[in-house]
Amino acid sequence: MWENMKKNAKKITALLLAAAMCGCTRIPDLSLPDSSESTDSSDIDNTEPVKNEYLISEFTIEQQDYAVKLNAEGGVVDIGEIVEFEEDEDQPFDGKGYAAVKSGGSLSHVVTASTPQHYRIIIAARSEKGAAVKLRLADTVQGTYYVPPADSSEFEEGDYDFKYYAVDNVYLTAGANAIRFTAEDGAVDIDYIFVESSNAVKNSCYNVGNSCANPNSSESALNLIQYLSEQYGKKTLTAQNVSVGTNAEIDAIYKETGRYPAIRTGELALAVLNDDDSAERTAKDIELAAEWGKDGGIVSYTWHWYSPNSLHGTAPKDFRFDGVFDDQSISDLSLLSGDTALDMLDKGLISEELAALIGDIDKIAEHLKVLDKQNIPVLFEPMPDADSGIYWWGNGAKDFKTLWMFMFDRLCIYHGIKGLIWVWNGSSIEYYPGDRYVDIIGQSFYEGSKSSFAGRFSALSELNTARKIQTVTACDVLPSIDYMYRDNAMWLWAAAGSGQYVITDHGVFTETYNNRTSLNYFYNHELTITKDELKVKLT
Repeated sequence: MWENMKKNAKKITALLLAAAMCGCTRIPDLSLPDSSESTDSSDIDNTEPVKNEYLISEFTIEQQDYAVKLNAEGGVVDIGEIVEFEEDEDQPFDGKGYAAVKSGGSLSHVVTASTPQHYRIIIAARSEKGAAVKLRLADTVQGTYYVPPADSSEFEEGDYDFKYYAVDNVYLTAGANAIRFTAEDGAVDIDYIFVESSNAVKNSCYNVGNSCANPNSSESALNLIQYLSEQYGKKTLTAQNVSVGTNAEIDAIYKETGRYPAIRTGELALAVLNDDDSAERTAKDIELAAEWGKDGGIVSYTWHWYSPNSLHGTAPKDFRFDGVFDDQSISDLSLLSGDTALDMLDKGLISEELAALIGDIDKIAEHLKVLDKQNIPVLFEPMPDADSGIYWWGNGAKDFKTLWMFMFDRLCIYHGIKGLIWVWNGSSIEYYPGDRYVDIIGQSFYEGSKSSFAGRFSALSELNTARKIQTVTACDVLPSIDYMYRDNAMWLWAAAGSGQYVITDHGVFTETYNNRTSLNYFYNHELTITKDELKVKLT
């Protein structure tokens, strides 16, 4: 049984390694900070760059073959129980029993590692209704196992097997390491834990192309993607999400660190709303982004799409795709003029839902054109985390990919926007629109952890796609640059979320998620790039 278990564990595919994936984008804080002291980027003085203060921390890695199995019943369960049976009973588990962990409970165990190196930590688990199980090392989240729901009849009969789920590239020190598995969304049964030696992420994942998906890319966009591909695997760009219409977060960061982030990420959510306040704040944000780009910074935008109907929400129930694109040419539809679309709607040739989608995309286009006319490239991340199940644009993988391709063609071909670099935020290959439509893969972490999340980085690099740059487009706690270097998980950029993740309601820096020491360390490290250190011609 031991040998079979080892063989099965070795066969874990990239999809199972994707169990290391965790977190998803939160709806951004769109409130306007009370502070009116936000400084325009045109006031930034980059004539005397601040010298980097922090060097690379060294970690010992001694590669050695290692494999150990830990039966769950040998651990400690909090909120749950250890279920044990007589040895002669015929049960689908290993050892004497298993740990039944209730939602909110945990299983703690100790791994005695032979050497300091990276390990793959596998659990044999099952769940009646599905569960998200977080792996913690010294209270730091390293990744999440997603255990899908089992067929209820099988679960009640107790005759279905435990299945394997893995988090890869976890760094353990030599000796005793306390690990904890927390069931934070659903109850889970854990049979045993299998720990084996694992290599760090391979350097080959950083060999990416330097062309743009947009067939009509501008020279500035091509310059930017080439620069990003050259930095990938070597350094990480600093980045920051901002509250709509302000520079409040990046101003607060400058006051604390003496540096501005290389990337300013705005939010286009308000652009599709019709009230005057939303229009004013969106226009102001585009103005600030233009100033940022002209002053040598990199401009980025995400788009959490309020549904194009009377609901104006983002939840799955707020918009349905049923019949919107059925039996129609996506390429042809994407090239319809606004007037033609309205005429076809009147004649019943297209649905109200499709006309509404076209109208919203066209609104976004008008704002992006302002930047495009000034030759400012934009890292564009629409409809993030579709595979998370919490947004309407993720109601189905096929519909999401169709909508993405439709949006791509309408913005790049119909509207002729040349400066867009397309960032897809997701983890499931089922939702991946295809290499032709994606330049960069983004991720979001809201785990309260400074981990490098090397397991997710590794899993994404093994998805069935052309190699793409990988980034952290939103997070609560910035990942440790030292851990990223140690684990060879060099996300190209890392951006904290807007609002509460960086500032108070009054625009003052808050240490709720990132304290001053870690923020300064990240922004002044020799492996990170700030705005004053950018060396790329953008306009």
